Amino acid sequence: MRVVLAAVLLMALAPALAEAPPAPDYHSDAAWAAQPGHPSAVDETPGGVTKSPSGSVPVFFIPPTTDYSLFTGNAEFNEGGLVEMRLDAVLKFQASVFNSCCAIYVPRYRQATLRAIVSNTPEAYAADETAYGDVARAFDVFLERIGNKPFIIAAHSQGSIHAVRLLQEKIIGTPLQKRLIAAYPAGTALPRDIEKLGLLICRQPDQTGFVVTWNSVHTGADDPRRRNEAVVWWQHRYQPMAGRPLTCVNPLNWQLDGVAPASANLGGIYSAGRSEPIPPPVPGVTGASCENGLLGVSVIPEQDAHYQDRLTPSGIYHVFDFGLFYMNIRANAAERIAAYANKQ
Repeated sequence: MRVVLAAVLLMALAPALAEAPPAPDYHSDAAWAAQPGHPSAVDETPGGVTKSPSGSVPVFFIPPTTDYSLFTGNAEFNEGGLVEMRLDAVLKFQASVFNSCCAIYVPRYRQATLRAIVSNTPEAYAADETAYGDVARAFDVFLERIGNKPFIIAAHSQGSIHAVRLLQEKIIGTPLQKRLIAAYPAGTALPRDIEKLGLLICRQPDQTGFVVTWNSVHTGADDPRRRNEAVVWWQHRYQPMAGRPLTCVNPLNWQLDGVAPASANLGGIYSAGRSEPIPPPVPGVTGASCENGLLGVSVIPEQDAHYQDRLTPSGIYHVFDFGLFYMNIRANAAERIAAYANKQ
């Protein structure tokens, strides 16, 4: 009897799982933060940079965490407020990198909250599952809308966790793999053994059908969480990275474990304020060097103030994975698209 009472007490004291909010309908415009024909922050460009009036290659961009809640669960897909403001910043400073070549699709989804996406618990994995379920359904509708066109998959942070699972479950070993121009799931823990599953890691800037990723830290800094506790979909389940070798492709020269000087940086971008236009890109803002699976950066002193947030004092430049290399990513997407077309 005492055992039963103890069990009941523990259940009563345990935090209740938050019920998932209603799911988005991806046949509705309300379920997309960006899509062709609907003006949004994804259309913005840095000063002096032009946007293509009609990019034709579809990009499926999965946004990162913008709900910083401290409970373990899922956000509403159309939450509004600060969550929406952060999503607009993602469109403006990350997804917009593809607006010179591509038609950009950015799904809203019931993202795992910040506490959930950085935790390795059954409750957190359940939140990850709900978020991924939305992403997978959005991808299916994306495929319906683009027909037989080749495409790009891109993402950051939480979005990249879902992208890595999407690549394993819907791309590798399927006819879609032949249509994949490239995958850019930046800012995530990607095991190097992804190649054993049938998806090769990029080693040259014009390769197609490959995957690239990097995790930015200050030169010489480490990111123990990325190496050990970071959540990854692997072996058909969510689990911590647990010391598996990390993938690092240098976005300045697109080489696995690459090293490149600041002179190779075509231009980084930064925010001048929420409602301000994007300033012109800053060439040479940093070089980059892959070391033990992480990408070391050293922002030039006169630009250092533009690349600061709550993580940078510990040497983590995660938020700036796209911004520091914006013009290189922009140019590389066009290069890979051209290389793909030449092969057909």
